[in-house]
Amino acid sequence: MPPQIQGLESDDVISLKRSDSSESALPAEPDSSKQQLPSTSRQNNGQYTVEEVARHNKKDDAWLIYNGQVLDITKWISHHPGGEQTIYRFAGMDATDELRAFHDDWVLEKKLPHLVIGTVVDAPAPSQLVQDFRELGEHFDKLGYFHVSPWFYVQKVMFVMSLFGCVLWLVLKEESVAAHMLGAVVLGIFWQQFAFVGHDCGHMSARTHARDHIDVHNLGALVTFFNGISVAWWKATHNVHHAMPNTVDCDPDIAHLPVFALHKKMFEGLFNKYHGRVMEFDWAARNIFVPYQHYWYYPIMAFARWNLYIQSVLFLSNSNDGHKGRSMLDLMALLGFFCWMPTLALQLPSWVEVVAFVLLSHAVAGLLNVQITLSHFSQPIFDSPDKEGVAKYGGDFFTRNVISSLDVACPTYLDWFHGGLQFQTLHHCYPRIGRQHLRKTEPLIASLCKKHSLPYSSKPFWDCNVDIVKTLKSAALDARKWSPLIYESMCAQG
Repeated sequence: MPPQIQGLESDDVISLKRSDSSESALPAEPDSSKQQLPSTSRQNNGQYTVEEVARHNKKDDAWLIYNGQVLDITKWISHHPGGEQTIYRFAGMDATDELRAFHDDWVLEKKLPHLVIGTVVDAPAPSQLVQDFRELGEHFDKLGYFHVSPWFYVQKVMFVMSLFGCVLWLVLKEESVAAHMLGAVVLGIFWQQFAFVGHDCGHMSARTHARDHIDVHNLGALVTFFNGISVAWWKATHNVHHAMPNTVDCDPDIAHLPVFALHKKMFEGLFNKYHGRVMEFDWAARNIFVPYQHYWYYPIMAFARWNLYIQSVLFLSNSNDGHKGRSMLDLMALLGFFCWMPTLALQLPSWVEVVAFVLLSHAVAGLLNVQITLSHFSQPIFDSPDKEGVAKYGGDFFTRNVISSLDVACPTYLDWFHGGLQFQTLHHCYPRIGRQHLRKTEPLIASLCKKHSLPYSSKPFWDCNVDIVKTLKSAALDARKWSPLIYESMCAQG
């Protein structure tokens, strides 16, 4: 049984040893529903200890454990469709639950046997918590919750395209400034709503059956075309977020220096493993942004979309982290966005209206940035994995994701506004569940968390906003008192 972790403070530093993976879409037929891999397709079927596997944790020498079997993923890392960094986080670890969370059975059965080199002789038995969460996932699978009905996304696409039609009407057919600004508001809502579809595509949860990954990728490209944010870039970063949620030096979703810092460790000039560089706590961070970040939060969210454009362009023009097969389609879609969006704005009669239209539409779309950060910013921040291995808290995939997630309690009629992000705990534990099934499955995960004394968190939207401002303010006050000299004196020996 896991330790009792109710009352865990938000600034506790917790060492982790795990990560999760991303969907590896392979065009092959499933031939069984077994969870255990075939024995092996290699001749060298050796036996290894967990300690021996842990030594193979480098990019040029990477092993991992799945269902008691040892996989050599060294040559596969650069070809992983979910991104190199995501699967590399598994090196030397047991990633059974992480791999199952992000892949269909048929993917695991077709791809992983080619990587098996042996078995583990001393793998510890899974805890009762892990067994219960696995059984719940199998229950969801039997009910078909990892797929959605075709009509569900037909309705979603029809709804968002009707919003876009309203934008075109208000901009092109109406002459008043009020109508044009209303068009900007509707455009921002259109971007927010279509981004939810892109989120589902990135998690391969917008599928009607196990093998329609091609249709999902095409739908993702459509989202890129209308939103201007690369779904391939988002998937690469978001997969790592799921692999190491709220981990201080790995999770790209909390690595926002110089504008935001959520933990004291970020004041130290921490090396970020995702970005591959030191995230400096520089002059701007120390004097302009972080000490006042609770005031900056909403204004920055209103402009954050511009940064996402830049990140998308940089991602598609440089190394694309395992997404080479889809980068050209995504690049063409992104270029399409930068053609239609300026053309639409320039139909307005004056430059004042053009600028106001662009700024207002992007500010409204910033609601999405708030929704995303609400789910994790105010939750505990974890330390990076260390040599000691599994720490007191967060030692398994499910515990780690429960304590790093915050749900938004809302009535059913507001589900459209939150787009599934309100069920963040369920989503993090079972990311392939289709959005149409989230509300009816949420009580089950809440009950399971209660059984194992996991701190399942769910609050109204307003309270979530209050929590995030308090978290930012607390770190801001710490930043005002922090200096490199103070830090060094605290670490000095003698």
